[in-house]
Amino acid sequence: MSRQRFINLAKDFCTLARLEQHELLLQGYAVEVEGIDFHLEYDEDTAPDHLMVYCDFGEAPAERLAEAYAALLEANMVIYSQLAPTFMLAPDRRVALGYRYELAAMAPPLLLGLMVNLAQQAQQWRIDHFLAPETATP
Repeated sequence: MSRQRFINLAKDFCTLARLEQHELLLQGYAVEVEGIDFHLEYDEDTAPDHLMVYCDFGEAPAERLAEAYAALLEANMVIYSQLAPTFMLAPDRRVALGYRYELAAMAPPLLLGLMVNLAQQAQQWRIDHFLAPETATP
C-alpha cells in the first residue's frame, strides 16, 4: 500500500511540476526545481511510512571549508528533532539537506512547495554558505 502511495505521489508530482518521465524519479534520478537538484528516496523495508527528500545545496567553499562545515553542524544542532531536516555530505562531497516526511501526509502541491522553498534556501546558501564575510587582517 505505501509503495503504491509513493508511486502515485511521484506521478502526480511530476504532472503538477510539468516534469516528464516520473519513472526516472522513482529510480532515484534527480529532478530540478528552481535550478536546484532534488532526489526522493523511499524504502519500503526500513521506513514504509516515510519519504526522504534530498536537496542539493552545492559545494562548500574550499577556502573556508572548516568554517562552512562548522556552520552546518551548528544549523543541525539548532534544528534538531526526530523529523527535522539534517545537513549532510553526499558521497561526492556536496552538501545536501535531507528532510523526512510522513508519506501519508505528503501531497503533490505540498511537495512542490517544499522543493521551491528549499531551492530558495539552497540558492542563498550558495552565496553566503551561512558564513559572515571574511574580514581583512592588517
